[in-house]
Amino acid sequence: MKDKYLFSWLPIVACLLVVLPAPANDDAPQWVRAIEVNAANDFIAQHDNAVILDVRTPVEYEMSHIDGSVNVNVQDDSFEALLEAMDPNKTYIVHCTKNPADGRSNRALETMKSLGFKDLYSLEGGYIAWQDAALPMTPPTKDKP
Repeated sequence: MKDKYLFSWLPIVACLLVVLPAPANDDAPQWVRAIEVNAANDFIAQHDNAVILDVRTPVEYEMSHIDGSVNVNVQDDSFEALLEAMDPNKTYIVHCTKNPADGRSNRALETMKSLGFKDLYSLEGGYIAWQDAALPMTPPTKDKP
């Protein structure tokens, strides 16, 4: 009798495994949605309330950055205070150089969550992926370190 009930649940379990999304390949916190660069570019174009937040250093940002992005250096001592001055009700697509390989975007996202920011995305592949996709950005300067 047990076998009859076991086999009746197998199709349900199999369907759940097919329907449930696989975990993201990056190391972004589970409460953060990952967004691919082309999807992020489209999202920004369609949502006035969305901000691309570049958490790299000002030197990196000045060398080249995603058009329209806002730079807030996660390594700056005043990072948290700068975030507190921002609107927590906006949608933020956070990136650093490689997301999340160098970890700066994850630190920024953790801090943003602790400050009450709710609509957060991690840009898959960060600045490098955006550049590789040839999406709108400022031209790189010749003064690369």
